[in-house]
Amino acid sequence: MGVANKYVIPVVVVAGCLVLIGEWKFSRSDSSETNERAESLASDGVQRVEFGESKPDIVALAVAASAGSTSPFVPTSPSGYEAPGTLNDQVGRALAAKDGPMAANLAFMLKECEINMGILEVASSEGANPHTDQELLAMRLARLRQYEREFAACQTVPGDHKQVRLRLLDLAVQQGVVGAARESFSMGSREPATLSQLIRDANAGDRYSLLNVARYDRKLLGITRDEQDAVRYALKLGAADPETGFRVVNSLRIAEEYAVPDSHFDFSEISNEARMKGAEIAERLKLRLRENMS
Repeated sequence: MGVANKYVIPVVVVAGCLVLIGEWKFSRSDSSETNERAESLASDGVQRVEFGESKPDIVALAVAASAGSTSPFVPTSPSGYEAPGTLNDQVGRALAAKDGPMAANLAFMLKECEINMGILEVASSEGANPHTDQELLAMRLARLRQYEREFAACQTVPGDHKQVRLRLLDLAVQQGVVGAARESFSMGSREPATLSQLIRDANAGDRYSLLNVARYDRKLLGITRDEQDAVRYALKLGAADPETGFRVVNSLRIAEEYAVPDSHFDFSEISNEARMKGAEIAERLKLRLRENMS
């Protein structure tokens, strides 16, 4: 039975889920509680969204989709749902050509598939609301049909998708694709290459890499107190910036809330070296954010 026939999309879930997903990306305000939850999910990957025996949390699914709707990776070769061949063909081409950006983009798409599957599972288990506006219903049904097509495309990739994603991300990490290491890290990779690239990405001003390096135990990451203080201080400075700070404030808040072992970062005893390095990282962070906003 095809995916489109398997999932009968009810109205009530379409309404709840897609209102939360909204425009499929963070708004420029980036300060609501929903966006904060989405950022937290993005920093940890979609592992927090569990699709087991219990019914998935529709809010978690929606914010995960919002956090991960637009791939941050720019492939050097055509890849995506509209590219030639199946997704499995594209995975083979990326690995054979050792195309890191393409591999990272495909790994991101397989992550999207997991989110789409959860949304469709919830949609198939709910009843319909006969009072929903028909025009709104048609728009939301069209969006869920898109999820179905994307989910079907992902089924061309055989085997354990997590392992396929890790293979793709390993290639991207080897080639220094910014952002690939924190995706691999969020899936549980603690390989030296992953940790080294995660730290390099954080020092380069990648916001979610900064978040991860700031919140995890520095002994796990293999960095010094000064190195972690610099990253945390960079987030602090970035959040205070009048132009781009609204994009960083939630990252700082989440890093402090989940920090191991200390929370609510105290910079009263930060060394001059860490302070200077943190300021340099903060400038790179702000530059990245300005480029993304332009």
